Amino acid sequence: MCCLAGLVCVRDCSQVSRAIACAVLMGLVGACDQTTEPSEITPTMTHTFDSLSVDVGEEISDVCQSWTLGNEEPLFVSKIRQHNEGGWHHSNWYFVPESTYPGPDGTWDCEERGFHDLASALAGGVFFAQSTQTLVELQAFQEGAVVEIPPRHKIVGGIHLLNISAAPLETALTFDIETVPEEEVEIRLRPISFTNEALDIELQAESRFEMTCDLGRHFEIYLGQPANYDVYYVLAHYHDWGNYFRLDFIDEAGSARTIFELENSIGEPLGATIDPPMSSEGAPFLRVVCGYLNDTDMRLYYGLGDQEMCVFLAYTDADLTIGATSGANTPLGQNEDGIYMNETACGPVLAVPAN
Repeated sequence: MCCLAGLVCVRDCSQVSRAIACAVLMGLVGACDQTTEPSEITPTMTHTFDSLSVDVGEEISDVCQSWTLGNEEPLFVSKIRQHNEGGWHHSNWYFVPESTYPGPDGTWDCEERGFHDLASALAGGVFFAQSTQTLVELQAFQEGAVVEIPPRHKIVGGIHLLNISAAPLETALTFDIETVPEEEVEIRLRPISFTNEALDIELQAESRFEMTCDLGRHFEIYLGQPANYDVYYVLAHYHDWGNYFRLDFIDEAGSARTIFELENSIGEPLGATIDPPMSSEGAPFLRVVCGYLNDTDMRLYYGLGDQEMCVFLAYTDADLTIGATSGANTPLGQNEDGIYMNETACGPVLAVPAN
């Protein structure tokens, strides 16, 4: 095993069947180390959500959990560590005003309260995103960089559970949160996230999907300046068949500079602190590449369960919160390495200025 910056580990599991690999990830077989403590954290807040019951082979989605912070002053979050007791396929967490999604805290039906990821991000901000099936994961920013949570907010998450073990699970997720005093804050971070929903993955083959979005025009429209910003943290998200991720700055001439690249298995943290932060240097375009090794006899598409995803979250010092989805996908055929290449058009880009 080798680790990138002590945060992202790459393990060669080519000789391990998918069933055994999944069992290892769930802690059922052997001792397959994860890098679970990439750096120190000194929690100033800790919260454990309700325990959930997941039967053998059961999959639970469309379930939300919330925790009202009761903060009368802003919170300046520098590090978040999540740890869970297994079965957490993935979860996305946001901070929103207390009045959002009214009702008691705990566990509730997302649809009944109208929960939506994008609406939550715009109502407040992104708090934490979990890598697929990680048991322990740390989201850490550089000294002086924080996510600011305004007064009277709560944490709300949409969760997806999947029990691939041989026994029922009672499982809960805990957040340890490190905050810093306002006088130590130098940079307030905001999220950028793309989602490629146009996946159409070849069976019994390796495939990659590229999506490039023009962010420069949004910086011009909303901030009256070129796309000058730094990337501080990147998290990739895919499922069982994901085997590659890359995020690039693309300049006007089409030249690429890679921000973050990995080849990693699920169950391992797929996020990294970019230290030192990497500057866009005015590059107007941002490109995400997701790769898959589909060893099944069926094509795979975007979705939960036995389907796939291509999503990333990055934290930047831009004064914009940015989200983008996909348009139509164009298959390009196999490259010289036999990988099926695809180019997905960038769909709508939503940019919201700070404050």
